[in-house]
Amino acid sequence: MAEDAAARAVVEVALDAVDGRAEYADVRLVEAEELRAYRQAGADPDVRVEHTLGIGVRVLVDGVWGFAARPLADSADAATAARRAHALAVAARGASEPVRLPELDAHSGSYRTVVELDPFATAESVRQALLGAALDAASAPREVVSAQAGVNAKRQHRHFGNSAGSRQHQHFLESGVLVVATAAGHGDVQRRSYPNSFHGDTGAAGWEFVLGRDLVANAARVGEEAVALLTAPVAPSGTADVVVGSQQMSLQIHESAGHALELDRMIGDEANFAGTSFIGVDDIGSLRYGSPAVTITSDPTVPGTRGSFAFDDEGTPARRHTLVDRGIVRNTLSTLDSAARTGATLTGAARSDGWAWTPVCFATHVYLEPGEGTLDELCDRLGEGFYAEDNRSWSIDERRLDFQFGTEVAYEVRGGKRGRLLKNFSYGGITPRFWGSVEAVADDLRIFGYPCGKGEPKQWSFLSHGAPSTLVRGVRIGVA
Repeated sequence: MAEDAAARAVVEVALDAVDGRAEYADVRLVEAEELRAYRQAGADPDVRVEHTLGIGVRVLVDGVWGFAARPLADSADAATAARRAHALAVAARGASEPVRLPELDAHSGSYRTVVELDPFATAESVRQALLGAALDAASAPREVVSAQAGVNAKRQHRHFGNSAGSRQHQHFLESGVLVVATAAGHGDVQRRSYPNSFHGDTGAAGWEFVLGRDLVANAARVGEEAVALLTAPVAPSGTADVVVGSQQMSLQIHESAGHALELDRMIGDEANFAGTSFIGVDDIGSLRYGSPAVTITSDPTVPGTRGSFAFDDEGTPARRHTLVDRGIVRNTLSTLDSAARTGATLTGAARSDGWAWTPVCFATHVYLEPGEGTLDELCDRLGEGFYAEDNRSWSIDERRLDFQFGTEVAYEVRGGKRGRLLKNFSYGGITPRFWGSVEAVADDLRIFGYPCGKGEPKQWSFLSHGAPSTLVRGVRIGVA
């Protein structure tokens, strides 16, 4: 079903089944293949391969959505799903405020991830040799009590058509890698991870993404650093100036910017998984979210990221949008429904976890625009304070306001130079106060891929955040 012509025929069957009986209809045919290979020190390899093929159909009847999805064996399943979606919309008429979509233009085209080395064609022996070498390196210090390494890959063929005339074919491929080492001793347990804490790092690329992460050398480093943390001093509490490193800043963006700027949270449609948002529709264009050093952008047209695409899952073409411009909220992450109901700009952030879920608002590739200067120059500007990196824990309230993050490592900065290693560093604050205290942003932009759960029933989306190291003044650190 990967071929565009065969998929187009099935999409047409579904659209024909509701033709003339709905105000609007769209169809998503998705085929996905996923590979995960993980190893833990002292255990057998865990290798899993999954494959799904199905179709999801949405129809709008008298302002009410109906949605149905089915695994796809033949074109009859497409017509069945379409008729079921129509019947559900008819049955629900009058149950909610009607949705009125704007007049939609047709947008057609194709998109394909640029890949040098197909991860699915990589021999299993090659994968296992890499993971074994990484585990040996991470486990070399005797205080390392557990280590895990893994690689993953996902291939998706997404085909879309709607009653406005759009026909789209997108072929995605992503690859990822991780290593984690846990050390115990001296009455303590500490963890180090690479290249991203929790689930590793993933990008829109092939096996070359894995090779470019130099897993074995970094596995040795994280093992040694996990051990060093056991005897490192505990980070202090109080108020301090902090340079937040790129990886930690990427999660800061995700939790306190990306989610807070999802329009469905702003209008109360979504409250699962840490609630709504402190930002309101009336705040667009006026709310001071951060300092003039803070510009946050959504741009799924950037190639090679986990949030890259040509069309979102409602068929909206990908475009660059400035969400926060020099500290002022200018746009949101929006979908057809939420933009139509509020009058906000449609920014094309409808995403779904495959054919079985209706699209909801998720972040795309959302990043903090880089500034000038290196990390060392930013530390020199900091003077006295701390450099913190690699997330260990996070918590944020139901309006995306009050947050607390812990990092795997921190370093004292004295006289502009990074000094001794510290453990158990944490910091917290109120979102607009934190971003309003950003003094400077470095030019060391790094991009990290993330999974994100949302909705009820829960679905996953895959997105990315770019983050440079960032200097923030007067941050609350530790536990008072």
